[in-house]
Amino acid sequence: MTTIGLAPLDLATRAPFGIARWSHSEFADFVVTMTDGVGLTGFGEGAPNARYDETRDGDAAALEALAGALEAVEGVAAVEAFCAAQPGFPALRAALSAAAWDLAGKQAGEPVWALLGLEQATVRTSLTIPIGDPKTMLAQARAAADFRILKVKLGFDGDLDVAKRLAHELPDRRFRYDANEGWDRERAARSLEVLADLNAELVEQPLPAADLEGQAWLLDRSPVQLFGDEALLDLAHLDDVVELYDGFVVKLAKAGGIAAAAALMTACRERASRVLLGCMVESSLGIAAGLHLASLADYVDLDGFLLLADDPFTGLPRAGDTLTAPDLPGLGVALVAAL
Repeated sequence: MTTIGLAPLDLATRAPFGIARWSHSEFADFVVTMTDGVGLTGFGEGAPNARYDETRDGDAAALEALAGALEAVEGVAAVEAFCAAQPGFPALRAALSAAAWDLAGKQAGEPVWALLGLEQATVRTSLTIPIGDPKTMLAQARAAADFRILKVKLGFDGDLDVAKRLAHELPDRRFRYDANEGWDRERAARSLEVLADLNAELVEQPLPAADLEGQAWLLDRSPVQLFGDEALLDLAHLDDVVELYDGFVVKLAKAGGIAAAAALMTACRERASRVLLGCMVESSLGIAAGLHLASLADYVDLDGFLLLADDPFTGLPRAGDTLTAPDLPGLGVALVAAL
């Protein structure tokens, strides 16, 4: 029988992390553990997001209610099937999924990407420049010398002035932008014209996710690739929005786990939609779970662990802005200190 546990994981960023809706420096994540009968333990990180009606306390209560049934579930396929049958709580399901795959990999002596039949990914990640005062945003971008791709958060007064200054001062960088639902239709249309002149690679979620009519209108006029993030949670919602964007941001904490995210990424590509593999503010544990799927993505934004003041997990191979999926058993990362 498998023993299930949950421990809080309090993460702090080195600097405030601001988007169009909020700014935080502390994030209440959690770690799910799965321990088998011989003492092997799998770890999975949950990064709940209030945007999707999820909190750590709520997830802990949900896991307590499910624990008895879960402990009788054996094997990663059975855990994934169990998670798929549960409504809501995508970050909790993502943590359970990651813990099950980590445990399965340790039991088999194989990395998760190999268990999934995927290639070992070596990918370049972008680094996020969060919303702050313009001087701070410019300083953070200048300091990110190792990163050739920067993702700049927009959706605030004066955001295009900051974008112009960044593009002018750092002509050797590529820029992606993320409005996090922070524009209305007319502002978005004007902004996209400016960002196209700055050679924007893509723009995430320019309009509120619920504005389907506005998004259709905007896509017809946009000179820049538009990617849906808040607009797409999981595979069940793909057909509702697939014609409204050029691509989609897939995150394990939205999709509900490794298998769910892999299925969504595959379905997007089958429908000629590009895929950006993204993350929440997470430790190396949460980032590792996504990185094992990175060979399925067109673009990668797995920088959550790079924003932290302290990372409680270690083991992700990184050279500058380039990440490689670990080749150690399971997810391939280790806990630095006790939870």
